[in-house]
Amino acid sequence: MMSIEIVRREFLLGLGAVAMMASDKSSGAMHGIIPEDAPDMSLPLNNLINLIRMQASLESSSQIPWHYNGTLFAQVASEQPIPMVKIEGMESYRVFPLEDGSYEILGNMLTFFRDIDSGKMIREYQNPFTGKINEVLPNIRQASFGRGLNISTMGARPKAFIDQMPDKPLLLDWTFGPETVCLQADTAYPPGLSVPRMQRSSMFAPLDQFLDQNVKSLPSLFTATVLMPWLAWMDMNEVEGHTLWHASGVKLKSINQLPDEYFTRMMAEHPELSSFNLEADTGPVVYE
Repeated sequence: MMSIEIVRREFLLGLGAVAMMASDKSSGAMHGIIPEDAPDMSLPLNNLINLIRMQASLESSSQIPWHYNGTLFAQVASEQPIPMVKIEGMESYRVFPLEDGSYEILGNMLTFFRDIDSGKMIREYQNPFTGKINEVLPNIRQASFGRGLNISTMGARPKAFIDQMPDKPLLLDWTFGPETVCLQADTAYPPGLSVPRMQRSSMFAPLDQFLDQNVKSLPSLFTATVLMPWLAWMDMNEVEGHTLWHASGVKLKSINQLPDEYFTRMMAEHPELSSFNLEADTGPVVYE
């Protein structure tokens, strides 16, 4: 039987696709210059299909990588946010159709941290808020069946928590421009996690390819803003506040398109995240 553990500090579903989980505020609205041949986004099935095209691919054999960069800020009490570190990461997805008509999205994730001024990758951080030198650990998630995101016409939820999160028709917010379509959504988190928890993401794709239903995987971009507690390696339990992340990224055609420095370190330290070994047991479901 699969075990589940919720780590208090962190629940990292990543900064890309899974940020597109429908929250209670999602409405299925269509805004902007809506083409006559646009799919009807008041229908959950159309949201489901086009979310997968934006985030990953309708072809289950495809591995869809993303690359992103951004900045992690410290929000101490009510003070002005202060940049702490830069981030660089990879998320890679595969989508599997299930017998009940839903899909499971599996994702690997690996985020490294860089010095806020020099931009160099770091393994230690001189923490100005505690005076300590912290060992900087990468954020990691490794995929395996049962530990992914279940997406259906009745919502997008971590499979391990699907019984604890109510059914709600998958209705997302879409904005159409002359050449671009944008998908916006908030993340819906499972119960029992520490606060604050907020993620607002936008994904963009070329309108002509979006309207062409023969395109199974759209060449998408994303941007996301996230609020979450201090990371474990920061050792800031006694400091009032939380982190604020902002990142943007692009969908790649191949894992080999990752930047050289990032790719070299990933293959040296975490080569298992460059592909999907779905036969391996990655241990308990740990959301961290």
